[in-house]
Amino acid sequence: MMTCSRNTACRYCGSADLAPFLDLGRHPPSDAFIRPEEVPLEVRYPLEVFWCRSCTLVQLLDVVPPQVLFGDYAYLASASKALRDHYAALTRTLCERFGVGAGSLVVDIGCNDGIMLDGYGRTDLRCVGIEPSTVADIAAAKGYDIVREFFSPAVAADIVARHGQARIVTATNVFPHVDDVASFATGVARLLADDGVFVIEASYLRDVIDDVLFDTIYHEHLCYVSLTTVVPFLARCGLQVFDAERIPFGASGGAIRIFASRSVAGRDPGPNVTRILAEEEAWGVRREDRYLDYARRVSGVRERLLSLLGDLRGKGTRIGGYGAPAKGNTLLNYLGLDTATIECIAETNERKMGRLTPGTHIPVVSEQEFLSREYPLALLLTWNYLEFFLAKSPYIAAGGRFIVPLPEPRIVGPSAPVRKG
Repeated sequence: MMTCSRNTACRYCGSADLAPFLDLGRHPPSDAFIRPEEVPLEVRYPLEVFWCRSCTLVQLLDVVPPQVLFGDYAYLASASKALRDHYAALTRTLCERFGVGAGSLVVDIGCNDGIMLDGYGRTDLRCVGIEPSTVADIAAAKGYDIVREFFSPAVAADIVARHGQARIVTATNVFPHVDDVASFATGVARLLADDGVFVIEASYLRDVIDDVLFDTIYHEHLCYVSLTTVVPFLARCGLQVFDAERIPFGASGGAIRIFASRSVAGRDPGPNVTRILAEEEAWGVRREDRYLDYARRVSGVRERLLSLLGDLRGKGTRIGGYGAPAKGNTLLNYLGLDTATIECIAETNERKMGRLTPGTHIPVVSEQEFLSREYPLALLLTWNYLEFFLAKSPYIAAGGRFIVPLPEPRIVGPSAPVRKG
């Protein structure tokens, strides 16, 4: 059994002045969907959130070994059509904005099943993916050059030796996963060409706090970023942030997209960077009470959601779950839900079907089997895809309704009034 380690200093600035503000308890790894016979072997780790009083980084200090989190990995990014469309739009934007010409090297760090590289849809680019998990097999089968290691300066040097420096390097839904993030950023600076662009996309701290998105907190997500923390950190690693934008849709909900280049490129920060930094200051990124209030609101949402679910079950209503994302397991475990409340969960990712949710041990079934059970209500764990599912879900087409847990518990669906818990 592998144990977790605990940092004693901020991973961005090295300060030891770290304040705990939210303790979600002990959780198993969120993507560790298990077989029934593996239940006795399940391991739980602390899930506690800290705020750095020096640089304001919000982070986990307990680090689960990456071999545990990303070994037999169940997450397939391409299982979501909405996410495929999202990344295809991003690659089009990058090619058009930065003039990515034929023969250019594009690198995706944490490429998963190749979803970002697929988005380019161009045979004239040299595409390299970096993916240490077993999902790398899927990306490699598509013909991409896949490096099956965790990204590091040594991996960067190897890619440069084989291919030269990169025009575009993307790290979507991966930058906050890295414990030794200074080494990671230094490696990116080495990998980028002088005119190259590094793109980070990650859950945005303000969305996590303002919308009470505690479900996006799990062991893979070590950091919850703002520009206030990222700009000076990357500068120390030889990278200059020159643009940023908030986007309403990301892999885990609202996100921030950050553009950086090597400091020698001479790209000055644009007006978006200045504006977002000022907005974060006014919002209270440096105020400890902002984070303490968040913890109180998380507790309140938990109570209201449990009350709503309890009322429904008390009336004999059968409830299923819809979607089995990693973040959904934070919610299920924090609320202490199990099959007494959520009978089973529908999922389209075959790697999760036939398994149990970590910690709560709710069966994951195919969408077809779920539909055959005719649940009148389903807890939508993939709530960030709500609009997509309302328009496209066969469950909704069959007359089902969603219990949307965040940012405020409510029921939505055909002819369903919005009800708050």
